Amino acid sequence: MARAWILAGLLLSSTAAAAHDWYPIECCSGMDCAPVEKVEIISLQSAGIMGSAPLPGSMLITTKHGTVIVPANFPRRESKDNQMHACIRPSTGGTPRLICLFLPPST
Repeated sequence: MARAWILAGLLLSSTAAAAHDWYPIECCSGMDCAPVEKVEIISLQSAGIMGSAPLPGSMLITTKHGTVIVPANFPRRESKDNQMHACIRPSTGGTPRLICLFLPPST
């Protein structure tokens, strides 16, 4: 019975680790990347910026590391698992900073 628990634990831990081994070191810094939990398309008005014109292609994304605005011109990388991921690093002052963004190939 103990062997079954050990085997199950090894399988679960190796699957979780292998799932995101493709994050590049320049993005991840070991712990900054995670799947995106929530995506919102934002406009200048909803972002609290003057006027009501849309900010083309801008998104507000959330991971377990925080929520950030993704400017329309922010470089995108291809996700290796067809899911959306972001690498968000806390910065001085507590405001999270987007390092890398991974999108599925079709987006």
